Amino acid sequence: MYGQFRQILRNEGDPRRQYQLRRVRKSADDSRRENVLVLGYGKGILEYVMGVRVRVSGDEIEFGQTALIVMNHRTRLDWMYMWSALYQINPWLITSNKISLKAQLKKLPGAGFGMAAAQFVFLERNAEVDKKSFDDAIDYFKNIEKSYQILLFPEGTDKSEWTTLKSREFAKKNGLRQLDYVLYPRTTGFLHLLNKMRQQDYIEYIYDITIAYPYNIVQSEVDLVLKGASPREVHFHIRKIPISQVPLNEVEAGKWLNDRWTIKEQLLHKFYSEEQPINRQFPVERGDGVWRSWKEPRRHSYVKITALMFWFTVILVCGYHIFFVRTLQIGFAYFFVVSFFLNYLYGGIDKFIISKWQNANNHVSS
Repeated sequence: MYGQFRQILRNEGDPRRQYQLRRVRKSADDSRRENVLVLGYGKGILEYVMGVRVRVSGDEIEFGQTALIVMNHRTRLDWMYMWSALYQINPWLITSNKISLKAQLKKLPGAGFGMAAAQFVFLERNAEVDKKSFDDAIDYFKNIEKSYQILLFPEGTDKSEWTTLKSREFAKKNGLRQLDYVLYPRTTGFLHLLNKMRQQDYIEYIYDITIAYPYNIVQSEVDLVLKGASPREVHFHIRKIPISQVPLNEVEAGKWLNDRWTIKEQLLHKFYSEEQPINRQFPVERGDGVWRSWKEPRRHSYVKITALMFWFTVILVCGYHIFFVRTLQIGFAYFFVVSFFLNYLYGGIDKFIISKWQNANNHVSS
C-alpha cells in the first residue's frame, strides 16, 4: 500500500528522507504540466497537420488510479495515437501514462531524450534486463507516490507478414487456433509486470484496449515521416477489468490473457468484416462512452493549437538563431555532451534518475 512508504517516514522521522520525497514529487508535478504542452504539440501535428482522426469507445480510463493497460500492436506507431485517445478521454491522462517501448526509440533525436526523461520503460528484448527495468520503474513510481497507468504490448512486436507467420507457427505447434487480426501474446513479460505491480499494491485495474484502422494502415515511422502517409482514422475500444477478476495463479493469468486476445480477434473480425470503411466501428453497449477528436470540447482544441503554435515558434526561432547566437550554441553543445555522458555512464537519463534515486534511498537508510 502507499501507506507503507508513509509508515517509513513516520517511524524514522528523518527530515532528509521527507525533503527528498518532496523534491521528487515536485519534479514529477512539474513534469506533468510540461508534458501537456509537449505532447499537445505532437497531437497537434498528427491531427491538424496530418489529418488523423481518433475515435474512442468503451469504458473510461480513470485518472489518478494505478493500472496496467494491455493493447494489441497492429503497427509500429500505435503508441503515438494512444496519446490522442487518452487526450479525448481526459487530457491529464497523457501526463500519467507510461509506455513500455523498444529500446531503439530512446535514440530518436529529441523525442527519445524526452521519453526517457518522462520515465517511459525501454525494453531490450532481454528477459532478465527487461525484468529489472520493470522492477525499477514500479519501485520508483510506488516510492514517489504517483499513480500511473503503464501501457504494455504483450505481443512484443507489431503485426507484419513476418510476425504473423511466426505467430501462426506458434499456434500450430501448441495446438491453438489461428489468429488473423492479432498475434498471440507473450505472457512472460506480462506476468512479471503484473506480479510486480501486485506485490507493490500498485494496480487497481487492467484496461484491455483494442486498436483498429478502418480506412488505411500506416505500418512504420518510415511511411509516416519520409512518405508523409498517415491513417485517416484510428479507433480504440476499452474494457476496464478490476484486478480482483484477474487470476493470481500464473498459469491461469496467462490463460486469462490469451482469452482476452481471443475476444480481440472476434472484435476485429467483426470490425473488418464491414465492407464500407465509414461504417467500421466497435460495438457500443449501454453505459459505454464515445469520444471523437472531431467533436472534442473547444478548450481541448485550444490547448493543442496553442501547443502547436508555441513549439513551432520555438523551433523556428531556435533553428534560426543557432547559427548566430553563441549562448544558444553553447547551450545546445552542453545538452548533447550531457546526453552523451548520461547514455555512456548510465544508459540514458531514465537510468540516471533511477540510479540517483536508489543511491539516495540507500544513503538515507544507512
